[in-house]
Amino acid sequence: MKKHICLVLIIFTSLIYGQTLPDKLPDQAELTKYRSHLLGIDSLMQNGITTDPGTGIKFYCPGAIYRGDYDWDSYFQAIVQIYMGWPSKYIKDGVLIFLDNENDSGFIPRSIPDDKWDAKEQVKPFLAQICYLVYKAYGEKDWILREPYFTKLKKYIDYWLNQMTNKKDGLSFWMSAPHTLMDDQVERAGYWEDAQCEGVDLNCYLVRETLAFSKLCRIAGKDKMAEKYASISEERKQKIRKLLWDDKDGFFYDRKVNPKKPLSKTAWEYSPLNMLSANQYKIPVKSVESFAVLWAKVATPEQAKRMIVEHLFNPREFWTPYPVAALAKSEPWYSTKEFPTDMGCNWRANVWMPTNYMIYHGLKFYGYDNLAAIVAQRTEELISKSGNYEYFNSETGEGLGVYPFWGWTLLGHFFALEENLKWDLNNIR
Repeated sequence: MKKHICLVLIIFTSLIYGQTLPDKLPDQAELTKYRSHLLGIDSLMQNGITTDPGTGIKFYCPGAIYRGDYDWDSYFQAIVQIYMGWPSKYIKDGVLIFLDNENDSGFIPRSIPDDKWDAKEQVKPFLAQICYLVYKAYGEKDWILREPYFTKLKKYIDYWLNQMTNKKDGLSFWMSAPHTLMDDQVERAGYWEDAQCEGVDLNCYLVRETLAFSKLCRIAGKDKMAEKYASISEERKQKIRKLLWDDKDGFFYDRKVNPKKPLSKTAWEYSPLNMLSANQYKIPVKSVESFAVLWAKVATPEQAKRMIVEHLFNPREFWTPYPVAALAKSEPWYSTKEFPTDMGCNWRANVWMPTNYMIYHGLKFYGYDNLAAIVAQRTEELISKSGNYEYFNSETGEGLGVYPFWGWTLLGHFFALEENLKWDLNNIR
């Protein structure tokens, strides 16, 4: 209790909102010095170089049991490659593999090669953000601005904005919990092809993705197109604030596409998605994904404060012994063990590196530097304690899943670097 009170006091000492952080790489000498104690990481990463069977192109994959090209994994792995001084080739080729698998409608399966489950789920909106990372870190642009790839990039974004957006409220929706890649959060996102969850996370990703694409349009000299997608980004931000914010709870919740539509027969009968009344849109599940509003700079300062004070640093919710938990402890589905209907990886009582990373940078943007430093420190302690596992038990810190994992978990080695040198490759401006 005393620790929680101290954290709240720290929160109220952070008063700067929307600070501008450097978003360029520092002097290479600084990076080289930092990498000197990460030689083992470079050797581990060599295992990630994989050949796409369809094209023969080499790209970077996240782990021994994952031999495909994965959507949001590629974004966070790109940051690791940049910090480790790797060339841009594997990052760029990972994007091009996705675009080479686009069909005429703009649809791209979320993993390449796809399996029967992924085949109907659109790649998550991170490709333009990866392209913008490459531009900022390497100064390289022609590879994505040339045709047919620029048009393919636009078509895949438009697929999200059209086929995967609810015309009644202007918010995009997930096909399932696995589509979010928070595999077993079926309570909020449903099972295969339920297509009923307008995710806070998804719509925040689209805020960033359309903004990143706008920047690429500007670089390409397509000013009218740049203005169009910048406007789409801002409009989506406003819709999230209006439709997904719950002022009573002080939290951003996912929204159901159609409360009157029944879900698949395989859905867990006690899921909130199945228990909503015929006119209830809010999906009352507190998931770590909602903190994407900080990373995407969507929340107002007051909304951000409530999310942070009342929920993120609340030990009865997300601030677990090893933070930040994938589900709030107050949720009945917060569990270190799998439920009978679970599938894939555990996003319940566990910690995942990309969400910690997004939260860290979100706190920075809203001016909560002291709290961001705490997240960085606790994350560094976690990875030092348990090693490069795929994810971690939020109660014990035990490493879980794939080991060794050379995917996004390696971000944990760079929180201290970003904290000390005060820079942010995630910034889109």
